[in-house]
Amino acid sequence: MTTKANQHIADEICRMADEDQHARTEMARMSSALRAIDAANTATMRALIAQIGWPTRSKVGERAEHRAWLLVQHADADRDFQRSCLELMKRESADEVCRKHIAYLEDRLAVAEGRPQTYGTQLRQTAAGTFEPVAIEDASRVDERRAAVGLEPLSDYRRRQAPAADPNAPR
Repeated sequence: MTTKANQHIADEICRMADEDQHARTEMARMSSALRAIDAANTATMRALIAQIGWPTRSKVGERAEHRAWLLVQHADADRDFQRSCLELMKRESADEVCRKHIAYLEDRLAVAEGRPQTYGTQLRQTAAGTFEPVAIEDASRVDERRAAVGLEPLSDYRRRQAPAADPNAPR
């Protein structure tokens, strides 16, 4: 039984719980929708790659080559597909496939497989809301490796990751 003196507290608790449940329902719905989109995109990319090989710049243009990588980067439910795409990408010249894309996909696979990443592209959000890289192999030389593929220094990359940034954005 709520006393009149505490009614505002009871109302605030109920309002917060309603908001919490609504947000969780929306997040679950969005998560399910994202999984469905990723699965459909993966299936289509698999078919397109079977047809033409990796979508290089000379085959599909720079914009579509970039977008092809992005779709494969998000194919986390099919690591074998990601690995096969990485191998196809590595066979192409830097004129055909952006070296940054290879670095991101290599790191994504390494982190997913519990190995240290090479380029420091995969970040995790800390409790304080900042971003830090997941374990990096030979961290003292990461900026050399990053520079070799055209990535900015790790400190600049981390600084660009604002606390208000979407933690699900491609990294």
